Amino acid sequence: MSSQDAFFVQTFYSGTAALKLRVARELQERYGPAMTACPEIQEGLAQLHDRARALEAHMQSMQLGRLCRSCATQTGGGCCSASMADNTDSIMLLTNLLLGIEVHRQPHHGENCCYLGAQGCLFAIKPFFCLTYNCTHILTSADSLSLAGLYQQAGAVMGQQGRLEALLLAAISHGRREQGSS
Repeated sequence: MSSQDAFFVQTFYSGTAALKLRVARELQERYGPAMTACPEIQEGLAQLHDRARALEAHMQSMQLGRLCRSCATQTGGGCCSASMADNTDSIMLLTNLLLGIEVHRQPHHGENCCYLGAQGCLFAIKPFFCLTYNCTHILTSADSLSLAGLYQQAGAVMGQQGRLEALLLAAISHGRREQGSS
């Protein structure tokens, strides 16, 4: 692993949810204007947003919001537990910030994820775990065609999320090199 790779892993993917959010806000402040001015990143953000909206529409057609809310109200229920915030990383949080999402930790999250608000998840772009985990209730209540569509839509989001993450990391790396040479 290169020293830059080690720096990125340590800085962007490790630590508490609060630390990752602080790093994401610092990245937005330092590199956000250059990132949003880059046509390739603009296009990547737009494609990711479109794919995330398509996934959300498919999830709504499967009535997953109703199912998840019902489960969450049961003792010990719900997948959006406090530990889920640890599945975030600074680049995913930065992506949401670049999309104009107001990312903030909920003040009284208790046993729930600190990014779970009254209307559900605050993110437009979610952590990979949240996109890939389907509990037994979802698996048994959905027909195979709906599940196949869910997997396809989630895969499209994750693929675009990975491509955009590579662009953002390259922009950060470029910015760091320029700052080091000034």
